[in-house]
Amino acid sequence: MQEKRIVVYTAIVKDDPLINISRFSSLTRLLRVTAYVLRFLGKLGGKSTQTGPLVAAEISEAEEFWVKQVQREHFDFEITRLNRGQQIPAVSRIWSLAPYLQEGLLCVKGRLEQSELTQEENHPILLPRSKYTDLLILHEHNRGFHLGVIATLSRLRERFWIPKGRQSVKSVLKSCLVCRKYSAKPARQQTGQLPKDRVVACPPFTTLGTYFTRAITVKTTGGALQKVYIVLFTCAVTRAVHLEVVSNMSVKSFIMSLRRVLARRGCVKVFYSDNAKTFRSSFEILKGFKSIIRQPELKSFITSEGISWKFIPERSPWWGGFWERLMRSIKEPLRKTLGRALLTLEELSTILTEIESVINNRPITYDSDELDEPRALTPSHFLLLGHRNTGFVPEYFLDLFVSASDRVTLSRRKLFQTKLLKQLWVKWKEQYLLMLKSAHNLTDPSSYNNLKIGDIVLVEGTSKSKLLWEMGGIHEVIMGRDGFLRACVVKTSKGKLKRAVQLLYPLEI
Repeated sequence: MQEKRIVVYTAIVKDDPLINISRFSSLTRLLRVTAYVLRFLGKLGGKSTQTGPLVAAEISEAEEFWVKQVQREHFDFEITRLNRGQQIPAVSRIWSLAPYLQEGLLCVKGRLEQSELTQEENHPILLPRSKYTDLLILHEHNRGFHLGVIATLSRLRERFWIPKGRQSVKSVLKSCLVCRKYSAKPARQQTGQLPKDRVVACPPFTTLGTYFTRAITVKTTGGALQKVYIVLFTCAVTRAVHLEVVSNMSVKSFIMSLRRVLARRGCVKVFYSDNAKTFRSSFEILKGFKSIIRQPELKSFITSEGISWKFIPERSPWWGGFWERLMRSIKEPLRKTLGRALLTLEELSTILTEIESVINNRPITYDSDELDEPRALTPSHFLLLGHRNTGFVPEYFLDLFVSASDRVTLSRRKLFQTKLLKQLWVKWKEQYLLMLKSAHNLTDPSSYNNLKIGDIVLVEGTSKSKLLWEMGGIHEVIMGRDGFLRACVVKTSKGKLKRAVQLLYPLEI
């Protein structure tokens, strides 16, 4: 008898899901769409005549549909055995939960049968980790006004039991953009090196930092009130200050004050300022001045030396700390002296000149308690070189100030000033510059280059709420002289912004 073999090929065709859950980011929207689809299918089968808006029963039916769908995908073997009345083998991962079927749903048992908890709380529905579970966790998190991990998990366990629930909730909450914004930390970086303009000896007011104060009300001749402003110019090397009063914050007023500084304090090489609109406009005008200076007709009258103007990043006042600190030294004496008094413009100018003299005579080095030690170094020593009021004149040079002004005396005085200037700069280096090492300890000695082009960051704004801050991507990184990241150009919906790294909050999206 001839043996015949029959080979049977079984092909399993997996139908596409009726609703693609991966395209949903909200549980509410998923359940509403599912409810409308189930209503439509019910009408096709003649089982439903419901019309109009959705009702609560339809939403519950849609929720039950997805719970059963998820349970079938992950626990199909256990559900099949329970439907046949068989026990779940001990190798099953949910065996220790003692699952059982209730109205087609897989539930778990507990040890709180004698409590006054509801049936759902005593026997919660078993729900494995899935896309639907993630949407459910995020939904409860938002309903609880962005609760934490423990509170969100507690709300979920009133109806559902999620294996490894704490890990699942913690993982899902990391994707909440609102919570990520509030928990975002600013980028960190090692404390920067002082610029060369501040640590190299040069004549006073060669490198300047400038700043505007708030408005001060003065009385005019006719008794009317007028607002004026104080412009601070401070030397970055000797820490000397120069104060000017301007009638307004216009470009013309600032240029006039700048011309007075250049005429009285000498040639300025470098200017530092923040990004105020007045300073930016002044920079454009100065560029026009340079073009005029370079004209052949004026070369015999005006020098063609230009001014290098450097702006610090926006909203980064610590970059201009050497003038920000002196603003406090000016505002406090004014606030304590004036109070609510109204001064005339002449009275205010006189008081500011006296404050300028006091600040320039402040010590910038250690003032010893010993009588035989020399007096502390002050900015006035560099401004009033050899003046008897500075207190830095050796006794054997005092005869130069009482002698007649002949050729020999003037030569000796010039020699004295040259020697005195050398002594001043040696003292400046030994007692001031070297002390900056300990005065500027590195608050964070580690270097961080955790920002790169393409990263999504939150840009710190004026509002206290991080939800109102701009979010954008890093378009350009700006490295410092030490090779560390110092600032970034961020592209936002409002354009490109240049910000220091301390104002950027990385978002791992």
